[in-house]
Amino acid sequence: MLWIVISVIVIICLVCVSAFFSSAEMAFVSINRAFVKDKVREGDKHAKVLDKLLQKPDTVISAIVIGNNLVNIFSSILAGAVTTLVFGSIGIGIATIVMMFVVIIFSESTPKSLGFHNMNLALRVARPLAFITWLFYPLVILVARISDGLIGLTGKKKNGRSRVTEKEIMAMMRLGEAEGTIERDEREMVKEVFEFDETRAYEIYTPKEKVVFIHENDALSHLIQTSINTGFSRFPVIRNDYHDVVGMVHVKDTLKKDDKTMPVKSIMRPMLKIDSNMKADDLLRLMKLKKTHLALLQTTDGKTKGLISMEDVIEEIFGEIADEHDLEHFSYDRV
Repeated sequence: MLWIVISVIVIICLVCVSAFFSSAEMAFVSINRAFVKDKVREGDKHAKVLDKLLQKPDTVISAIVIGNNLVNIFSSILAGAVTTLVFGSIGIGIATIVMMFVVIIFSESTPKSLGFHNMNLALRVARPLAFITWLFYPLVILVARISDGLIGLTGKKKNGRSRVTEKEIMAMMRLGEAEGTIERDEREMVKEVFEFDETRAYEIYTPKEKVVFIHENDALSHLIQTSINTGFSRFPVIRNDYHDVVGMVHVKDTLKKDDKTMPVKSIMRPMLKIDSNMKADDLLRLMKLKKTHLALLQTTDGKTKGLISMEDVIEEIFGEIADEHDLEHFSYDRV
């Protein structure tokens, strides 16, 4: 009788250990790494241990799984022995049914629900997980070698770190929005980032009919007045017509000249000219390389199609950016 009581107590303890493994596993795999990094910067010792464990997640998860399975197997064997002693030959069947419900409810479902995104729990179990990983490390290596060998027999190579696809990220963003952890505009921004490399210059440019051009022989005073009237600070410079763009000017460069009757070409800068099919991300990199905020879109035969600014490119990700010059009556539409 005493042996049965002791066995039941041991089984209960093993179920509790299994519950710990399950909750710790879920807390570990659902941990927010940014949260851990913040805690590390704050000097949290548990976070430092957890941060080290996150450097080798596969090893930690394998150790947890091995420990959990060993505990569940041992508790099931012990339960079978007890029920066989009490109920005879049908004891194994009774133990199987009872332990199945016990494991599902108390060792799997409930603990994992409690551990999901439980940051505080993840911190509390960091040191025990470090010990478990150390304890089962030889067994983890052995299992990994056997697993690799079996995979090798199939003719396939073991994959490295899994790659998260664009669709998976967007699915997670939508789930986050539905749960209220991510704002709609944040999801839209991520979506725009993915679509950015497919965006072409001709999709975001300003047509030439809506561009304000400055003639190279116009006086600097005319440039200043045009800037005041339009709210723009940069202008393409033409020689004959808008198909003959010879450069660009920035109104701030007029400060370098005392004589405002001098022609615009005296402060003219080179104009970046691009093909209208250039990708937006390539254009942004080129603008940064050339240190310019304007680019002239041209057709294949060198005709001016329109103008594109760095603001136009950046707005493809962040949406409309309003500054002190974006007055309503000076706004323009994109094509």
